[in-house]
Amino acid sequence: MVKCLTVLLTILIHNTCLAINVTFINPSVPGTAFWDRVSAAAVAAADDFDIQLTILYGRDNRIFQYKAIEQAIAAEITPDYIIFMPYDGNAVQSYDLIEAAKIPFVTIERTLQPTEQAELGQPQQKYHYWLGEIFHNNVNAGKLLADALIEQAVKGANKKSLTAIGIAGSFSGESNQRAEGLKQSIDAHHNIELLQVVPAIWSRERSRHIILQLTERFGDIDIAWAASDSMALGVLDSLKSGYDKMNPKLAIGGIDWTVEAIQAVKQGDLAASVGGHIMQTAWALVKIYDHHRGIKVFTKGKNSESYDLEVIHNKNIMHYFILANKVNWRAVNFKQFTRSYTKQDHYQFSFRLIIEALNNNSD
Repeated sequence: MVKCLTVLLTILIHNTCLAINVTFINPSVPGTAFWDRVSAAAVAAADDFDIQLTILYGRDNRIFQYKAIEQAIAAEITPDYIIFMPYDGNAVQSYDLIEAAKIPFVTIERTLQPTEQAELGQPQQKYHYWLGEIFHNNVNAGKLLADALIEQAVKGANKKSLTAIGIAGSFSGESNQRAEGLKQSIDAHHNIELLQVVPAIWSRERSRHIILQLTERFGDIDIAWAASDSMALGVLDSLKSGYDKMNPKLAIGGIDWTVEAIQAVKQGDLAASVGGHIMQTAWALVKIYDHHRGIKVFTKGKNSESYDLEVIHNKNIMHYFILANKVNWRAVNFKQFTRSYTKQDHYQFSFRLIIEALNNNSD
């Protein structure tokens, strides 16, 4: 009996030692449509990997984000890894703080201005505990959205040249990069004129007013590109308000794949929504899981994109429409994305596999 208890105790201690403790600093607040989905997918992935996931909140502010990192470091059980999104203005201080605590960390998104990004260098160089990044190309995201909106607008137009406006987020690197994608798309279409790009600070309410002001200034507008779904929905709010100076065929779209935006695409109210980055923290956990098991998945100095975003429009909406409901992320076996499982030398972070799993288990 004593021998059995000893063996059981040894197993329990062994399993406890193997458990991975990860803290994710969600940069927003609970109740935010996009970031709630990021957390939900991450929780499901953590369950598949037997990871103890703690979620703290940065409250949409770099000061509160820094305090959340301090809280994670001071926790009774020090996390084995920290996942967070660097903020403009204090990214260096945040990196210094975690580096001094000697906690390995993974960053998500590329949201910084080029000068601050350059000051950080590349993973595992200046900051040895910075394992790597999980990010997509925001320029490509902005271009992907603009291309979809232009295609939609051209189909419904009875004139040779069209006009477009852009509603950007803040003055962050993320917003600037998405707006650069818009400009690149416009430059590739000789018959589209970009009238103005105006920041709405990611606010739906502000975008409602901005589109009215731009309509007053420029008259008929054919394309309204927005750096987020929330701001695109603000434009839609104004269009549906009965303001008769707005183009009823206005092609509107945003980025994030929020539930409301996907529903609006199905209804034909939005022309497109670009997304896929709701998986970014789950992808970080996939790589941490492999790294913890001894697989070399983080490369010193590597800065290439981890995955691509995709566009939802009227042609493929039914394939993606499951995302407009409450998603059962536990229907996805996240171990299928690990190199521990696939034995491959690279990751296939494709949303196609996510959708297949969700649709196959929708009953």
